[in-house]
Amino acid sequence: MRADHDTRPWREPGLLVGYDDSDDARFALGWALAEARLRHCAVTVCGVWSPPWDAGIDDLTAGLFRSGESRIIGDAVAMARRWEHGIPVHPLLLRGFPVTELRHASSQADLLVVGSRGHGAIGRVLGSVSAGVAAHALCPVVIARPPLAHRPGTPIVAGFDGSDLARRALEIAYAEAELHNAPLVVLRALLPGTGCDDDPAGPGLDLEIDRLGADHPSVRCRVGTSPGKPRDVLLEAARDARMLVVGSRGAGGVRGLVLGSVSQHLVHHAPCTMVIAHHRGAP
Repeated sequence: MRADHDTRPWREPGLLVGYDDSDDARFALGWALAEARLRHCAVTVCGVWSPPWDAGIDDLTAGLFRSGESRIIGDAVAMARRWEHGIPVHPLLLRGFPVTELRHASSQADLLVVGSRGHGAIGRVLGSVSAGVAAHALCPVVIARPPLAHRPGTPIVAGFDGSDLARRALEIAYAEAELHNAPLVVLRALLPGTGCDDDPAGPGLDLEIDRLGADHPSVRCRVGTSPGKPRDVLLEAARDARMLVVGSRGAGGVRGLVLGSVSQHLVHHAPCTMVIAHHRGAP
């Protein structure tokens, strides 16, 4: 428990946490609280309840389902307030399909934070709800993975391919690096037969680094290029990172797809906390 001596008002609505009482959801809540402390913003703990069948449910049975989920969210809010004294923590209970309801709720959030797996996801690399919101959310999505604490100097890694969403990812990565006082590594992957001079993303990256470096002068940024497929290059770099930040689709993404192939692979296999950048209000 820590007291907060910052006299600024806490910013609302802040961070939204998808919660189901699993160990991974509890870790996601702890991650969100630590992030909210740095951002000086509120946290909303969101549970979504839905009966296991759609039709024929009576009011009493529906009430039991709702009561059980309400108790889980209430316990989570109480736990969060014990963990981080002073941060505004709010409950939110919704009825429906978890991915759909979390997507709608994310429209006003700074970040949507979920665990890598939830109940019923044993043996899966990524839970279906986490994968769904990573694809469909209306704000950046954090898939929180241990550990919570990192050695000083552990970097944030961002992938860049010149796309609009890669620029958005780079903005997020700079902001996170400043918040956490962490170095930033920006990587471009060069496919076989491609040199640095042939990479169309190069000039755009230089401009973005100049712009964001001026906005975040305390961030130490290193730009690197590595031969190989983007997903392999980023996965390797993520092994020693505190966070991996990518756009939901890259320069080669097909319009209308909610997750590009690289992002989809990374959300399932990244070994560290991952942030997927979305354009505000659109997947």
